[in-house]
Amino acid sequence: MENLKKHIFKHFAKVKVVHSMPGRLRLKLVNTSNIPEEYSYYIKYLKDALCILPGIDKVKFNHVIGTILIEYNVDKVYEEKILGWIDTIIKVGADNFQLIKDYGENNLQYVVDTLEQQLKDVVHKI
Repeated sequence: MENLKKHIFKHFAKVKVVHSMPGRLRLKLVNTSNIPEEYSYYIKYLKDALCILPGIDKVKFNHVIGTILIEYNVDKVYEEKILGWIDTIIKVGADNFQLIKDYGENNLQYVVDTLEQQLKDVVHKI
């Protein structure tokens, strides 16, 4: 059952490139209409996770239309690397599904710190 939940998590975390030019990348979050508005405050943590990748300068979310605008330094990072990093963030989240389930409501900072450390440990491999 946990593998099914991880699969569903990964499915809802899909992104699609809708516009790209050097230094700017706009992504569409697939299935955002199914995410309840009360969970939109978690966006801050996703922004922080994206910014762990050196070269990402700014991240803006538009929850209404389900897009992410990423501004980045073309001398440090490129589109494919950013998309790979997003896949890594999704994988780390899915791999920690049980941790998020067990501690997400009562000890969110512990979950955030744990996931952030795991991302910092793998960012150099991207």
